[in-house]
Amino acid sequence: MAQTPDRPTPPQPQPPQQAPQQPWLWMDVSTSHRARSGQMNGTLRVEHSIATALRELIGPQLGFCRYEPLRRDYVPVAAAPDLGARPVAAAPKKQQRASMLSAIKPLGKKLERAIRTSVRSAAAPMLQKMSGGEGLPPPGGHEVLLLAGENWSRVDYAAVARMRRTRGTKVAAVCQDFIPVVAPQFFADGDFVAKFDSYAQFLIRECDLVVSISESTSADVRAYAQRHGGLRGAIEVVHLGADLATPAAARRPAALSDAQARRFVISVSTIQSRKNFDLLYHLWRRLTEQGTPDLPTLVMVGQPGFGSADLLWQIAHDPVTAQSILHLPRAGDDELAWLYQHCAFTLYPSFYEGWGLPVSESLAFGKYCLASNTSSLPEAGAGLAAHLDPLDFAAWRDAVLDLIRAPEQLARHEAVIRDSYRPVTWAQSARRLADVLHSLSAAPAGSKN
Repeated sequence: MAQTPDRPTPPQPQPPQQAPQQPWLWMDVSTSHRARSGQMNGTLRVEHSIATALRELIGPQLGFCRYEPLRRDYVPVAAAPDLGARPVAAAPKKQQRASMLSAIKPLGKKLERAIRTSVRSAAAPMLQKMSGGEGLPPPGGHEVLLLAGENWSRVDYAAVARMRRTRGTKVAAVCQDFIPVVAPQFFADGDFVAKFDSYAQFLIRECDLVVSISESTSADVRAYAQRHGGLRGAIEVVHLGADLATPAAARRPAALSDAQARRFVISVSTIQSRKNFDLLYHLWRRLTEQGTPDLPTLVMVGQPGFGSADLLWQIAHDPVTAQSILHLPRAGDDELAWLYQHCAFTLYPSFYEGWGLPVSESLAFGKYCLASNTSSLPEAGAGLAAHLDPLDFAAWRDAVLDLIRAPEQLARHEAVIRDSYRPVTWAQSARRLADVLHSLSAAPAGSKN
C-alpha cells in the first residue's frame, strides 16, 4: 500500500498579541522628584504613601509622571522616588545653627526662584530642544491625572488645562488642608499665601474632583467656593492611612537623659506659631515654678518652622524649664517609635489642622492625647482623645494635672484605646481613593459624579 506523502502542517492561527495595558490613572510625583534624599515632610509622606498603596492595589493601571519645566509638559517616570525614612537626629551643636537658618530660609528661596525664572525665560527655546524624552503616551481611554504633592507650588496650571483640552484628561487633586486661606495670619510669607490662593482658585475652577482628607477641610473648600462663584467639580472625603510602619528596633534618643526618660510626655509637630507650642511652654513653666509633684518632662519633637525663633530662644535660655522641657529638632523613625511607646501621654494644642496626624499616631500607639477642639482634630481623635479650647490655659492645666495625679484614670483611657481604636490603613485609603477616581474616569465630561 502506497504511503501518502507527509503534507506540511498548515500554520495555526496565533492568538493576537496583547498590547500592554495603558494606565488610566497618572499620578504626578513631581514633589518627590524635586525633594532631596532624606527629606520627608508631611506632604511628601502623603504623596509617597498614596503612590505605594495605589501601585499595590491597581498595578499597571497606574502610571507615574512628573512635570518637566523645560518641556512645559508631563513626562512618564518609572516610579515614585523613595526618599527614605525620617532624618536621623541632628548633632546638638547643629541645632542652634538650624534654628537660625530657618529664619533666613524664605529669603534664600525667593532669590533662588527669581534667578531660576530669569534663566529659564532666557534659555527656554534652546533648553526645550535639549530636554529630549517623550511625553505621556496617547490616552488609551478615560484618563485621570492625580495631583497629591505640593500642588500650590509644583503645578503648572496651564499645562494641566492643556491636558484637559487636548487629551480629555480629568483632573483630581488631594487637598490636605486649606489653612493659608482660612488662617493666613499663621504664615509669615505673604507670597506663599498669595500663591496658595491661586491654587485654591485652581481647585474650585479647574479640577474635576477635589479629594479632601477630612470633613473639616471639605467644609473649608466649599465655603471658599461659595464666596468665589461656586465649585466646578465634586468633593470627596478620603481619610489618609494611619497604620504606621514600626521599626524592628526602637531606640531612645541620645539627648533624653536617664532622669527625663523615666517619665515624659511628647508633642510632635513642626514648631510653628499655628501649632500653639507657646501654650505648652508657659504651662510647663508654671507647673515647674509651682513644684508640681511627678511633673513629667515635656519633649517637643519637631523642626523649627514659621514663627518659632522667639519661642525656641526662650526655651533654650530659660533656667526655670532647663530640666523640664526638651526640644528634639529631629528624630528618626526608630527614635519616634520609642518616644510614643514610652511616653505617659501626648499633647497637640494646634489652632488649626487639615487632619492631625500626631493625634492618629498617638492613638495608634495606644496613647491618650490632649488635643485642641478646633478644625479636623475631633475627627482625628475618633472619640478617644480629650479636646480642649486651644486658648483656655486653665483647661489645659487642669487636664494635665488630672492625668498626673490619677494614673489609674490614664490607664483606663489607654485600655479603651487598645480595645476601640481601629486606624484607617493605607490599603483601605487606597481602595476608597481608587473607587472615587475610577468613578471620575467613567463619568461624562462636565458631570459632578
